Amino acid sequence: MTPNHKLRVFLCHASQDKRIVRELYQRLNAEGWIDPWLDEEKLLPGQDWDLEIEKSVESADAVIVCVSGKSVTKEGYVQKEIRKVLDIALEKPEETIFIIPLRLDDCELPRRLRSLHYVDYFPAGKSDQVYKKLLQSLEIRFRQLNPQTADPQERKEEIKLPSKSISSRLVELVSTKGSGTVDSVGTIPLIMFFALAALFVLTDSDSTIQLMMGVFAILAGTLLVIRKQMPSTIIFKLATILFLVVYILNYTIEISYGETLTGIVALIACGSATGTVRLPKKTVVYSSISMAVFLFILGTKEIVNVIGPYPDFFYPIITVVSAITIVLLIMDL
Repeated sequence: MTPNHKLRVFLCHASQDKRIVRELYQRLNAEGWIDPWLDEEKLLPGQDWDLEIEKSVESADAVIVCVSGKSVTKEGYVQKEIRKVLDIALEKPEETIFIIPLRLDDCELPRRLRSLHYVDYFPAGKSDQVYKKLLQSLEIRFRQLNPQTADPQERKEEIKLPSKSISSRLVELVSTKGSGTVDSVGTIPLIMFFALAALFVLTDSDSTIQLMMGVFAILAGTLLVIRKQMPSTIIFKLATILFLVVYILNYTIEISYGETLTGIVALIACGSATGTVRLPKKTVVYSSISMAVFLFILGTKEIVNVIGPYPDFFYPIITVVSAITIVLLIMDL
């Protein structure tokens, strides 16, 4: 995608809804940074109607599926378009905002669209509010496609894109979840925890390293609870599962070279987490919360141990939480 590229948005609709979809097209087109596609506006005389629509769907950056009581019960081309859009969506990375269902009246969504959050472009009095939410989703999609985009204010002559206030950016930085955005803030504490864990068990480290490991464990756990997102790569998940398995074995049956093995696995987990810093994250509610609980307990244990001997009850709790986390991570593979 070039820097001047506008967001290509395909408007999937039934002919009976042409009037309201035409109005939506005009609003989107007026934004300046969106290139909406509507058949009556884009198709030229003599073009193959079926072929051009198929090409436009395949090249779209996002698709707004406009559904109404008229379109969901109508047999014909609109159903074919929806199937085509859903097939293309399967090729997109997880958490990509590609299909946006937009209800034009109080109708039931087609079965295959029900897993996606939709917006209601009715009644007329609420259309402006709904339109703003629609633009927010499209802006997220634009930024997914342009992660290196300069500040919109610096490029306002190239693309007219709504800017965000500093306060809204800070809120988004801490609380955004489920969007599949690049989550460097949430990943760095995990990287630091695994790095410090490896350093602590593989070297003659003092209590400072142990204390820092505990602090970063709690910080990483806190961000996991807030965002409920984890790196989606299989390598990271397998490395984390292996770390938990070795941790349990080392502190329950004291395997040979247990600390060395724990440190090596921690380094592998650290490396795999580092490789996901610039990748979108996946929303995994249960495993992320379970991993957060493990980090909370482990971090507390390490911090307490700096002050004095930690109670023995930490061991069975960590073992149980680790086992649950392993199961949930395996289910997410």
